[in-house]
Amino acid sequence: MKLNFIISIILAFCFQTVNGQTATPLSKERTIKLYDSLYVTSEIDTIVWNGNLSKCNPGSLSTEIYIKAENRINFFRLANGLNEIQNNTELNKDAQNAALLVKANNQLTHYAKSTMKCYSKSAANGCLKSCLGFSDWTYFPKTAFVSGFIWDFGDANYFVGHRKWLLYSKLSEFGYGATNTSEAILTADGVNYDSINTPSYVAYPWNGFVPVDLIFPKWSFSIPEGNEVDYSNTTITMKDSKGVIIKTEKLKEYKNYLDHTLVWTAKGLFTDYEIQYGQNNLEENGYLDKKIKVEISRVIVNGETKNFVYYVEPIKIKTLPNNG
Repeated sequence: MKLNFIISIILAFCFQTVNGQTATPLSKERTIKLYDSLYVTSEIDTIVWNGNLSKCNPGSLSTEIYIKAENRINFFRLANGLNEIQNNTELNKDAQNAALLVKANNQLTHYAKSTMKCYSKSAANGCLKSCLGFSDWTYFPKTAFVSGFIWDFGDANYFVGHRKWLLYSKLSEFGYGATNTSEAILTADGVNYDSINTPSYVAYPWNGFVPVDLIFPKWSFSIPEGNEVDYSNTTITMKDSKGVIIKTEKLKEYKNYLDHTLVWTAKGLFTDYEIQYGQNNLEENGYLDKKIKVEISRVIVNGETKNFVYYVEPIKIKTLPNNG
C-alpha cells in the first residue's frame, strides 16, 4: 500500500545496527505517528460475516478489512525494524476457508480431517499454513483483530508461535481470512528467502517506546534465521527504572522453528491473576514513561558469545480510535 511504502522509506533511516544491537530505536514522536497511521486506523468493532454455516459458504471480506489487516501487521513489523509485508489476494481464499472450518467445528486445528464440517482441500491447506484463532469481540475487543496473535495468550502458546510468524524476518506476504468468531492469517506461503534486510535481533516488546496496552506477559527475543544460535547458557535480566530486578520465568525453547527465539514471562510486571484473565495494570502500577532494562547475556551467535541490552519504555498514546 502507498502509505506503508512511504512510512517504510522514512523508517529505513531510523534503524541501524551496531555491535549486534538495534542502535537507534524510533523516537517517541515517530512511534506515535506510526501508531496513529497504521494501528489506530486499523481498529474495527467487529467483522460482519456474510457467509453461511449450513451451506458451508465461507463468505467474503471487504477490501478495507484486508488493508487494515496489512496495516496492523506492518505496525508491529516496522516498529521492530522489519520489512513490510503485503496481502496476497491468491492466499486469501485458503485463509477464508480455514476461518470457516474453525468456526463450523469450533476447533483450532492445523490438521483438518475430511470428516469435519465444511471441510475442503482449500480449508485444509489454509489450516495447515495459517495462524488460527478465535475472535472475542465482547471481552477482548482490542486483540480480536490480528493483535491477539502478537499477544499469544495461554500456556499452549508458550513459544509464541503466532507472534514468531507475524514477526518472522523472512516473511513478505500473507493471506487473511475471518468470520465474526474466527481468524486465519496464512503465512507459510508468504516466505521470501531472497535478500531481505533484517535487524540483528527482533524483540517483543521492542527496543524503545511501546504503547502500554500492547505489552503482554510473554516477552520474546529473536535472532533471525540463518545464524547459528545457542541459548543454552543464556540468562535474562529485567530491571525497572530504579534498578530493581523484575522477576522473570524463562520458558522452554522451541528449537528449529523460524527465527531463534527466547521467550519468558515477565512475572514481576503481571500477577498470575492478570496473566490468567488477560489484564494489564502497568499504568496503574507506575510503569508508564519509565524505562525497563532488558539484558540478554551469554548468547552464542555463530560461535561468538554476545550480550544484548535494550530498553522498553511503556507509553500511553492519547488518540481516539478510528472504527470502521
